[in-house]
Amino acid sequence: MGKNVKMLKAQSAMEYLMTYGWAILIIAVVLGALFSLGVFSSGSLLGTSCIAYSGYVCSNPLLHSGVFSATVGQSTGTAWTTVNIIFLGYGSATPVAGSFTSGCASSFATISSGQQVSFASTNDVTGTVPSTCTSLASTGVGGTVAGGIWATYTASGTSGLISQLATLNVKAS
Repeated sequence: MGKNVKMLKAQSAMEYLMTYGWAILIIAVVLGALFSLGVFSSGSLLGTSCIAYSGYVCSNPLLHSGVFSATVGQSTGTAWTTVNIIFLGYGSATPVAGSFTSGCASSFATISSGQQVSFASTNDVTGTVPSTCTSLASTGVGGTVAGGIWATYTASGTSGLISQLATLNVKAS
């Protein structure tokens, strides 16, 4: 009789391990499928956002067909002249006034305090489409691009001024 009790306990233990083993295997397969679909990637959790620094405005960021656009503005109390608004992805070097040969930029003669302008990254200040802009075209629908919007400008007779206007995360549409 003692031998049968030990056999029943062993059989019960094996059934327990098999039942929970299959359950764990199924959960692992489902989690693997969800990870491969990108459900848990941070880009899919974050939407489009543009967070402006104090004294600046950033709204309506959009990345569509490789062109980044947004509405930006400043309310610093002084008018800016010879303005370049630049989008730089994270990992890019900090901009230096007057030497923009890459980056997605738009030029404006003047931006008054309180004024907002529409900025589009279709070409840079040299009139050509830089590689950093064309790389935006490779961002597929649902992909995200993160970076910052910078401005170089002249204000109150001082040229070569640089300010970061905003940080952003844009989901391509």
